[in-house]
Parts: sequence; C-alpha cells; structure tokens
Amino acid sequence: MKDYIDIETLPHCKIEEKKFDWGEPYSVQTAIFILKKFSSSQLENSIIFFGENNFKQQLLSLYNVINNHEEFERLENYMGEEFSRKTVLELIDSFIKKNEKIAAPWGKYDIGFTEYDYIKYAEEQLKESLYYVKIQ
Repeated sequence: MKDYIDIETLPHCKIEEKKFDWGEPYSVQTAIFILKKFSSSQLENSIIFFGENNFKQQLLSLYNVINNHEEFERLENYMGEEFSRKTVLELIDSFIKKNEKIAAPWGKYDIGFTEYDYIKYAEEQLKESLYYVKIQ
C-alpha cells in the first residue's frame, strides 16, 4: 500500500491506499487546503482563499453577486465591508482564469464532498468567517 500526494489537483490531494479487513483495497482522498490569512480585507481574504484552493463554482458565484451589486442579499457573513468593485472583480477573474484547466480533488475523485461542504471546515481551521454564496 502506497500513500502519495496528487500534485496535479488544486488543492493537492493526499491519497491513502488501504484495505478492508477482508482484503479488498480502497483509497481515501483528502484535499490539502492552503489555510492562511491572505489579506486584511475579509472579502479579499475569502476570494483569495477560494482562488488559491480552486473553488471554481464559488468564484463564479461571487463574481456574479459582486457584478450584480447583490452582496447584501446573497453573501453569507457579509457585514457591509467597503471595497472597490472593479478591483474585486479583477481579482476573482484572475483566479477563474488561473484555475480554468486545473482539476479539483472533489471533481477528479469520488470524494463525496463539494466545494460548499468544505467551506465550514475552512472557517473552523482559519478561525474566521468567509464571505461566500450559499448554493441552493
């Protein structure tokens, strides 16, 4: 049994090869997030976290919400932080382009979790709330 890190995904993914008691092999995939504070702006910090960790759906949702001036209605945890709309949209767009062709572990493997499932985990690890769009 060989454990390894899949560096072709973003975030990278730890793969652990295991066997059931009866000998049948299986693997456990664990996303390895970049968990750090990137900016003093909570909005920018959230965007950079999602961008650095390849949350494609969240980035697209954030772009649409910010572009449509819907942050007060649709952003979870948003408390009215002032920001430059143009700068924030450019930041989101840069991550969308950067991650366009990179697979995320939850897309490549049958992990059973989605981007949205990882947000609460990230908030617990970062010990702060992220601004995000709740996906219905």
